[in-house]
Amino acid sequence: MRQRGVLLIIAGLVSALLAGILIFYLSASVVNPPVPSTPVAQVTELPTATAIPLEQVALAARDIDIREVVTTTDVITRNYPVGLAPADAVKVITTVLNLPVTTRIFAGEILLARQFATANDTDGITSKILPAGKVLAAFPANGMIQSTNAVHPGDHVDILLTLPVSGTTALTTGQTPEQVAGGARSMVAQATMQNIEVWSTGLWTPQGPAGSSSDPNGNGQPIQVYTFVVDHQEALILKYIKGSGGAFDVIVRSLSDPNPVTTDPVGLDYLVELFHFALPAP
Repeated sequence: MRQRGVLLIIAGLVSALLAGILIFYLSASVVNPPVPSTPVAQVTELPTATAIPLEQVALAARDIDIREVVTTTDVITRNYPVGLAPADAVKVITTVLNLPVTTRIFAGEILLARQFATANDTDGITSKILPAGKVLAAFPANGMIQSTNAVHPGDHVDILLTLPVSGTTALTTGQTPEQVAGGARSMVAQATMQNIEVWSTGLWTPQGPAGSSSDPNGNGQPIQVYTFVVDHQEALILKYIKGSGGAFDVIVRSLSDPNPVTTDPVGLDYLVELFHFALPAP
């Protein structure tokens, strides 16, 4: 009986020990739960890049004025994606060399076939690209505007004219128009033709005798000539201005100001009244 009690005590101790071990492992698993395994990411293979097809296109290396003839120094080439440039973009430089442009081209612009006169138009090119109803009229430049190099093809200009005109100012008692003609009181300046397009500029060497209409300066030296785009009636006005014996000046106007302006004729009386000149007592 006593031996049986000892066995029961031993069995209870073993059970308590096993229960303690079980409780320890269960608490450890709660404090440090097992880390789930991370799945390995699948690496997606990137597609191979496809090269963009390119083509060579011609660009303007500088500003090119209307009717200028293109040379090799005026053109550069750049690579453009195929199909990005306009359909008539120039791709072979030699196709436009020595051809005049029919519109102003700015530096960096892609050259287009439509901007050039074709090779077949080389003969008689002026008549073929001149607008209908317009003619070209040559006009001499005066020395001052010529020296500034301010007038270029494509510019628009006005023409001022000073003429001895009798009867435009009050005459002194007893004087006839003939006596006044040629004096300061008969000189009148006025704006005439306005907003005239300059087709070209160049030098002309007179061939006639000194002092003739073929050599107005009388020295046989080349003079600057402007060629204007005008209608038929304006060409007659220009002809009269050239042969009037008056003094004329060409002034350049802004391309953003195409509208005609109205000006008052300027003579001696006008200046006296405008600037309040003090006239000497009689």
